[in-house]
Amino acid sequence: MKSPRINIKQQQWNELKSLLDTAVQTKIGQKCDLENIENYNDFQNRIPIHSYSDIKKNIQRLKEGVSDVYWPGKIQQFAVSAGTSGEGKHLPFTDTRRQSDRRFMRKVVMSYLKQRPNIFRLAGRHLSMPGSVEDHGNLKIGEISGFTALYAPGWLSMLQVEDPKKLTTLSFRDKFDLLLDKAIDANLKVITAVPSWILTLFQEALKKTDQSSIADVWPNLKLLVCGGVKLANYRPHLQQLAKGLSLDFIETYGASEGYIGFTDDLDKTDLHMVIDNGIFFECIPHPLPNTDASSIQETVPLWEVETGIPYGLLMTTNAGLWRYTLNDIIEFTSVAPPRFEVKGRVNDMLDDFGEALYLYEAQHALDDAAENLNKKIGTFTISPVMESEDTIPHHRWFVQFTTPVHTETLSRLAVKIDEKLQQINRHYAIRRETDALGAPEVKSITQSDINRWMERNNKANAQGKLPKVLPRNTDSLLN
Repeated sequence: MKSPRINIKQQQWNELKSLLDTAVQTKIGQKCDLENIENYNDFQNRIPIHSYSDIKKNIQRLKEGVSDVYWPGKIQQFAVSAGTSGEGKHLPFTDTRRQSDRRFMRKVVMSYLKQRPNIFRLAGRHLSMPGSVEDHGNLKIGEISGFTALYAPGWLSMLQVEDPKKLTTLSFRDKFDLLLDKAIDANLKVITAVPSWILTLFQEALKKTDQSSIADVWPNLKLLVCGGVKLANYRPHLQQLAKGLSLDFIETYGASEGYIGFTDDLDKTDLHMVIDNGIFFECIPHPLPNTDASSIQETVPLWEVETGIPYGLLMTTNAGLWRYTLNDIIEFTSVAPPRFEVKGRVNDMLDDFGEALYLYEAQHALDDAAENLNKKIGTFTISPVMESEDTIPHHRWFVQFTTPVHTETLSRLAVKIDEKLQQINRHYAIRRETDALGAPEVKSITQSDINRWMERNNKANAQGKLPKVLPRNTDSLLN
């Protein structure tokens, strides 16, 4: 019997070989001699690592109608990776990529049905909150969830409380209000959205109906399919608002670059990595926060990764991305088969005062402190604070709790966070010991605070998320 690691190598090499063969006659194919790549070392040596700044000019050429640059043919659809449809990072979205996305969704559905074989339990209305897709002349530019909705099969659209294609044309506020109105009296069974917006939907539905639990509003709700932000930050809140319901949660992990993994075991929090769907993966051990440093860092193929090591991701895809840097940090919980957890963002680091604190370390410290005090938390964000030249700089944490907390609890939480960070981060500990960094403070925030902040900062969209690091000296999300 073949080793699972050998199978991973074969599967991933098959994906890469298909990508190379398809792109041989493109401009990058001729420039990098893709036809004569015979092994992973050839691939590493022939093709440089690309960040968005490296491909930005060619993306503009694609928009202007130049064909066969990174992938055969013209590209007329672009997924927004950051910013808005008018600005930000726009990544090519090809027909082959769209087919891969549909295969990914089928894998998610089939995996769920293996665990919950009675498909009739989902017979009812479904609610999805897709992003927007805008027409720019002969181009379409939008969020990846919008493209998913745009090309959803007809039978799936018939289950929705509102036509997904219509939703892709609406502003976020109009979309949210329409869905809430349509869903209130529906026999809702499934919700698909970013978890932060599901939380807001729950809160607004309870206000609108004057009920105390989502079980009274949607008694037959069975499944929440979440992506975009870390589900673990919101799951306790969602479960609390839905007391009395036995909800299943599926987390999908994807990006404008491609879908990577999903919950294939409802009893586990780590994710199954999909390695046979048009993407070749490479990993950067212990990635540096400066994305420009990616090109000088060691890379390993998926069949050489180890558990317990933070990795940055590179993706080569059937949308014409070649060794493209993804900004996330993952850690493998298993290598055969590959399973992983998302730890944070490569450039999510607090280093204003030399503390070199990764945000996944901050998450670990917060989780540990909250568990110690028997408190359930949601998301969080941190602002570096230096109010004047006469004060010691420190970190101001804004933390979302499932229940109201007293000032004393916030102070105790700050102490526990501080203790844990000094244990796990040497740079932080040295600065605390030498009084170069003061003790942290913790403030409580609500989802309403977060939503207002995102609206003020033009981040109120279907894939909007609160950044983990706020501008220096941010005093309140309410300001």
